[in-house]
Parts: sequence; C-alpha cells; structure tokens
Amino acid sequence: SGPDKEMARALPWLIFAATLLLLASIKSSTASRMAKPGCQETCGNLTIPYPFGIGQGCFYSEGFDVSCENNRVFMHNSSSQMEIYNISLAGGQTRVSTFIASKCFYSNSNNTDGWVSSNTADFFKISTKANKLTAVGCNTLAFLGGYNEHSVGAGCFSMCADKQSVDHSGQCSGMGCCQTSIAPNLSSSNISFDDRFDNSEVRGFNPCSYAFVAEQDWFRFEASYLEDNKFTEKFNNGVPTVLDWVAGHENCDEAGNDMSSSACISKNSHCIMSPNATGYLCTCSDGFAGNPYLEGGCQDINECSFPDQYPCLGICSNAIGDYSCSCNSGTTSIDPKRETCKPIAVSERARLTKIFIGNLHILRIFCK
Repeated sequence: SGPDKEMARALPWLIFAATLLLLASIKSSTASRMAKPGCQETCGNLTIPYPFGIGQGCFYSEGFDVSCENNRVFMHNSSSQMEIYNISLAGGQTRVSTFIASKCFYSNSNNTDGWVSSNTADFFKISTKANKLTAVGCNTLAFLGGYNEHSVGAGCFSMCADKQSVDHSGQCSGMGCCQTSIAPNLSSSNISFDDRFDNSEVRGFNPCSYAFVAEQDWFRFEASYLEDNKFTEKFNNGVPTVLDWVAGHENCDEAGNDMSSSACISKNSHCIMSPNATGYLCTCSDGFAGNPYLEGGCQDINECSFPDQYPCLGICSNAIGDYSCSCNSGTTSIDPKRETCKPIAVSERARLTKIFIGNLHILRIFCK
C-alpha cells in the first residue's frame, strides 16, 4: 500500500538520523566523563576526575584513593580528616583541609601546648608556591619542620605587648599575625611552638596562639582572632592547604619512552612537566579537552560554540583539533578571526574579476 511504501522509503533515513543522535550522545558522554568507566564520578558538588577515584580499581595509585561520606570527599577516608575541597587536573593540585596547632595559657596551672604533623603520599607534596606558614598570636614563635630529601625548617615571630599594638589592617605584619614561605617538595611536616615564648603576659586579651600551613591568598587576619577561642571556633574544620601532585616522578622523555607505564593514555594528549613539583602531568593537545588520563578522554573542542575563547567575525567552521573562519560571498577580511568582514568595494571586485579572467585566459592557453 502507499503508506507502507512511504514508510519503507523513510526507514533508512530514520535509522540514519537515529544513528547520528546516538553518536552525538556517545561523544557527549565521552567528553564529559572524568572518572573511570563504571566508577562514581561525583560526590556532593565535587567532580572526582581520574587519576583520583572512589573504590578499588577506580584510582591510579596509592594516595589518589578518596572516599565519599555524607556528600563530603576525603583523602583515603574520613579517618584522615583531610577533606578535599577541589581537584585540578590542569594544575596538578588539590585543595584539602589540614589541622591547626594551638598553644594556650589560661593560668599557671592550666595551659596547653599542641603540635601538628602530616605526611603525604608518594605523588603528593605540600605546595611551596600556594601556601605559607602562618602564626596568629602575641609573643608567639612558630616553627615548621619538614623533610624533602633534606631536613628543612621555617619559622615566624609575632609580637604585640597589648591590644593597642595589634595590627588592624588585615595583614600579617608580625603584630598579631606573621607569615613566611615554606620549603619546596615537603613530603612531611611538623608545626610546633618555641617554649621560650608563651601567652602568659598577654592572656588577658590573647590566651592562645595558633599556627598552620594554609593557602596564602585565603587567610585575612582579624584582631578578634586573638580573643578567647574565636579562631578555632570559626575554623573548627581546619584550614585549606594546597597539595601539588604528579602522575609520575620521571621527566617527559622518560615517561614517553615507556608508554606501558605512562599515565597519558588518551589519544590527543601529551606529557608536560609540573610547574609546581618534581614530576610530570598529562594534558590534552591544543583543540582538545577532557581527561588525558583516560582512554578517549581528550575530545575535540567545537570552537564555534565558544566564541569568547575562539573568536570568529565571519562564518565559523569546526575541524578536528582546530577551526576555521571565513567570510560570506561578496565580503572580505584580512583575518576574519579578528577583523569584521566588509563588502568588497566595486573597484576591488573589478580587480579580482580581472585577476580571475586573466588566470582563466592563462589556463586556456596552457590547456591548448
């Protein structure tokens, strides 16, 4: 019958259209996938990209294993008390919570003296560029001892004899708060206080001192932090610290020579040396985006969908790993990616026509 014939003619096109939709769906899901196939990709509001992962077989190696507990992500599990706030594949960094060391003097018979120590997994280091040792308190000398193949240390001193000498500018100037840089590539650290200095003479307005390693741009000092336990009450979950991580300790030449062990397994990815730690990271090649640590993780960017990043003032055409920009017929531009296409002037059109006719004449002579 007529309707059956029409359906028969339309069926191949319907199948073709369905196939295109399926391929688009597959490409979309592949491009957005950041975890290993079959592994949990998100916890709360945080995306967990491989080499990090939840559960056996879902992470790259020891140290990259994380847990999801009550919509919060922890290094290894919550017993580490290191909650993960952010993971950056591009920068090779993760932002985690760490402890605060404290020392209090309430009376001659009631005082506390605490210290904090930490150790990182093999591919992780405490970032020297992103963090600083910070001490809060008066008459306070705090130390950070650590190891990076050498025994290293740093310290800072804060002095304020009374409330009037506390700096209220918000800066850590040494008057109520001090900061200093830390050694690179620290795999272990210990924060402590010098026993020769305490809060006995300032306990009326500053009974406790605190020290921690935290992201340097995060902390802003407030004079009220010196009072009672206001500092630890506000930061009872710890402070944010940046860890640098690498996919391997080799350089890119060494990692590239052994593809069986290289972490850069996606097509259209390559190795780069970490700008922050000793070792290498992986990144998608230009024109591609995604997770370079996964097979098929780096997918072509449709540059035409992101005009702010990939400008085109004419007709944008996507290509694998690149894009082109051209002008409509009758318009021209020296560079349509940067300059607007303008109508070709009559004189210019005539000149181009003459060139075309001249070339056509030469072609005819050549063909004879």
